[in-house]
Amino acid sequence: MDRNDIGWRGNFTAIITPFTRTGDIDAEKFQQNINSLIQEGVDGIIATGCTGEFWSLTEDEKIRLYQLAKETVAGRVPLLGGTSHMLTEHVIALSNRAKKEVGVDGIMVTPPFYILPNEREIYEHYSQISSRVGLPILIYNIPKRQGVTTSPKLLARLSDIDMVVAVKQSSGVFEDVVEVVGLCGEKIVVFSGHSVTRGFPCVAMGADGFVSSVEPQVMGKEAVDLYALSASGDTKLPRKLQHKLIALDEAIHGIGTFPSALKAAMNLLGRPGGYPRRPILPLTDEETTKLESALERIGLLQPTFK
Repeated sequence: MDRNDIGWRGNFTAIITPFTRTGDIDAEKFQQNINSLIQEGVDGIIATGCTGEFWSLTEDEKIRLYQLAKETVAGRVPLLGGTSHMLTEHVIALSNRAKKEVGVDGIMVTPPFYILPNEREIYEHYSQISSRVGLPILIYNIPKRQGVTTSPKLLARLSDIDMVVAVKQSSGVFEDVVEVVGLCGEKIVVFSGHSVTRGFPCVAMGADGFVSSVEPQVMGKEAVDLYALSASGDTKLPRKLQHKLIALDEAIHGIGTFPSALKAAMNLLGRPGGYPRRPILPLTDEETTKLESALERIGLLQPTFK
């Protein structure tokens, strides 16, 4: 299997998991968010990734979320489940449940986090998942969270594994996206992470799209359109939009612990953000006021007169 066997391209969104104030999953908001995003033009949905606070969810809760997502997506776009874990066996078990009990279209998997595996161990991790699950795999490279980096050269080796069909490159280094496109872009789909700050230049250099999180869930269609604008050959409109998204990113990542400010921004704009799950706490009143001011400066929220 390779990139030619799947239809993944464009703007995939790694969605939040809305919780109630008491920490329960808010199923209504979860499905409402998915439906809105699809109506606004996203090309794929990814549940229980980093933005979805996967670390806070039990295996049964993840399966429930996949089921809710499957019901809502209703075949309109691909649905991927984030099945990352430190242990290979746990990834395999959850991925097989997602395949057999739900019918997800693929899985997004980071290298094992916290334990700092070497390249041989990372390769074996994905090889085992490929052979024992049999679902298309999107490799998620986010060194800041996993503790190790999956280098472009290692990704080129991993692209030879049968079910590895795509990568989300979130190393934070623009040149890594360019190098991966050159080394293995003919075999696997190359998605840029951090599209909120560098989506346009990555598409210009050959990326197939984004795995976004912040901007579509806050701004809706305006942000979703960044990929189409970037791929159109125009430069003025996507460049202008990219600068607006950079300002949004600075606001969201400069307040609270992610994704608390993302959820708060969604709530302020009438979108179904809900609350984070402990140990992440909702924004304080002071932080919320700071976020409101940032959204006003960007032009997303009308100023309030107090």
